[in-house]
Amino acid sequence: MTARWIAPHPRPSPGAMEVFDAKAEQWWQPRGAFAVLHWLAVARADLVPPAARGGAVLVDLGCGAGLLAPHLAGKGYRHVGVDASPVALAQAAEHGVRAVRGDVLAVPLADGCADVVVAGEILEHVTDLRRAVAEACRLLRPGGLLVLDTLAATALCRWVAVTAVDHLPGRWLPSGVHDPDLLVDRAVLADECARRGVRLAVRGIRPSVTDLLAWAVGRVDTVRMVPMATTAVLFQGRGRKEG
Repeated sequence: MTARWIAPHPRPSPGAMEVFDAKAEQWWQPRGAFAVLHWLAVARADLVPPAARGGAVLVDLGCGAGLLAPHLAGKGYRHVGVDASPVALAQAAEHGVRAVRGDVLAVPLADGCADVVVAGEILEHVTDLRRAVAEACRLLRPGGLLVLDTLAATALCRWVAVTAVDHLPGRWLPSGVHDPDLLVDRAVLADECARRGVRLAVRGIRPSVTDLLAWAVGRVDTVRMVPMATTAVLFQGRGRKEG
């Protein structure tokens, strides 16, 4: 596998990286500004099986500060994180992630280098969904696994992710992170994956209500993500590349 450091060109949604970097000291605080990303990292890692071979590589697109790393421990992967933010990557490297500065629309890694590609909470920030999916699938070796979670392009999700988030007690994420025009069209996502040999299975997820209430009053530091019937807000996807 080859990697090189490059400057980001097409960046995440306007302002998103700046918002994250402004609160970078809170990345690893379980009750900080990025609390929900901790919860999602656990749910995402649950979809990643133990490595099937020695030297297996997992490429983590939009890895941020490497929140996935503790939940992959013992699964046998070389964890490579790709992100446009050097501030976040510095923290990811401190947690054992091989940090590669780059853009998810033009990942500086070789074709077929990855046994697993993870795209967690990044697709709703890209300006070209088709290209991002093409890059994720390009990195997969035949039989490799794609794992993702993202936000759906629906009126309900726009209200939840863009409007309501600013009024939530305890604030799960900083405001100004999501551009409603970049939320993910589920049909386009599935079609683009299929075109590249990955048949994606999706399911909706949400925070556990009982855990969320306990978290809001300070009784717990984490919240479980549980399945829900609709994919109209937050959803996970999983699929293997043909061959």
